[in-house]
Amino acid sequence: MNKKVVVTGGSNGLGLAITRKHLELGDDIWVIDNEKTPEIMELTSKNKNVILVYCDISKTANVKNALDDIVPAIGNIDCLYSCAGIFKYEEKVPLSETILDDAAYMYEVNAVGFLRVVQALLPVIKDGCVIMCVTSEAGSIGENTRSQEYNYCMSKAAENMACHILQKHFDSIPQNTRVMCIHPGWMRTRMGGQDAINNPQSSIAPEESAEAIIGIANDIESIPKERMYMDYKRKDFPW
Repeated sequence: MNKKVVVTGGSNGLGLAITRKHLELGDDIWVIDNEKTPEIMELTSKNKNVILVYCDISKTANVKNALDDIVPAIGNIDCLYSCAGIFKYEEKVPLSETILDDAAYMYEVNAVGFLRVVQALLPVIKDGCVIMCVTSEAGSIGENTRSQEYNYCMSKAAENMACHILQKHFDSIPQNTRVMCIHPGWMRTRMGGQDAINNPQSSIAPEESAEAIIGIANDIESIPKERMYMDYKRKDFPW
């Protein structure tokens, strides 16, 4: 039976790789993104089971308007991959040079944007659904080694907290829905940057990360619920 899959940020990078993998598996995919890249437009033009939903997840009204009409068409979701996110290389500076006014928008996209999408999709998130939230090791306070990147790291820590609260919500209903926080690795993508491309020995192709993340989603019943923050290799991270 075909799975019904939603991917945010599915027009490029990791999200696109996840979309392509689920397409190979014969699943129905709804891609939520504010970019119409040539890659996603080609996929949607050639495959009727890949649908692009143009949407800016930084605005609640935009998410609601974009998803209200398609929720009945989707039916119950098997898996939601939250891959949408932003990062600025200008952040790799000390506090004295950090543009703190950028923090609000980064928070709106990385942390609250995830919740906006989940909120809009709640009617079709039922028992058995798996929510794979691609956060980052940057959101781990226990593992932190950074002395910069304030805005990005704080937004990812907030995203992790959103996932933790959301899991407790589903547990309290009760509803058998799993929420996972996944660090995808240092990927050779636009977000990973030129350094990742120049260092293939320590970075990872998005296709490899996508396959591993989909594997975690498929194996969710074998993963204890308390293990909800890990990397694509299934190494646990502290909050």
